[in-house]
Amino acid sequence: MPTFATPEPITATIEPGVGYVTLVASDRADTVVDVRPTNPDSESDVDAAARTTVDFAGGTLTVKGPRINPFSWSGKTRSIDITVALPAGSHVHGHTGMGDLNATGRLGDVTYKTGFGHVQLDEVAALSVTSATGNVLGNRITGKATIKTAGRLYVGELGDSGMLKNSNGATVVGTARGPVTVRAANGDITVEEAGDDVEAKTATGAVRVLDAGRGSLTLETSVGEIEVGIREGSAAWLDVRTKFGRVRNEMTASGPPADQADKVEVHATTSVGDVIVRRA
Repeated sequence: MPTFATPEPITATIEPGVGYVTLVASDRADTVVDVRPTNPDSESDVDAAARTTVDFAGGTLTVKGPRINPFSWSGKTRSIDITVALPAGSHVHGHTGMGDLNATGRLGDVTYKTGFGHVQLDEVAALSVTSATGNVLGNRITGKATIKTAGRLYVGELGDSGMLKNSNGATVVGTARGPVTVRAANGDITVEEAGDDVEAKTATGAVRVLDAGRGSLTLETSVGEIEVGIREGSAAWLDVRTKFGRVRNEMTASGPPADQADKVEVHATTSVGDVIVRRA
């Protein structure tokens, strides 16, 4: 296995062609690369692993598999598994025609594109991910996030702004500390805790912001329920409507807000479905 002395975080460029990438980031002073055929009994996989190049220069690791067409009718998979153990805080860039990316530990900025495949990340700084079809799961993103996929989309914590697009599947954001925009064609959208503006629109599906403390919420769906929870102590300004459904304002009456109270503006529209506004 190629091993390089890397006392500082590095930049890794990984392009497997077709294959699976595993990254393990930790407090370490070296980088270790392991390339194997996905199926050791497959001649095409073994050949692809043998043709994969690994280079390191100027603080940049480059791992490249052979260029192939993932939709070839030859029956040859040419798939490889790449595992990289690298210093925490390293930046990662890459793409693959087909295959997953799985990363544990703390990474720096990550940019990755896969034609078909899942992406799962533990902790990253800024994130840019595109998958034509696949789940994208990120536990913690401390910087800005741009994610586009068709599948399950989950972000546990978003520390900065986010642009999330999901053409088919549920989208969930645990805590959004910055402004977030979510676009979906088919699927529910849930933001569990919002600390800034939220713009969430889906053609078919429910839209929920369960705990909003301040900012502007613009929530739209054609078919689905809209639910908003306003944090205790925050004032609420409501502009909500539905064509075929009910508007249920479950906010409890209270006195005038304090001069410095946070305010939540709610603009919620659904064609078919209820709109529910309550205290978080």
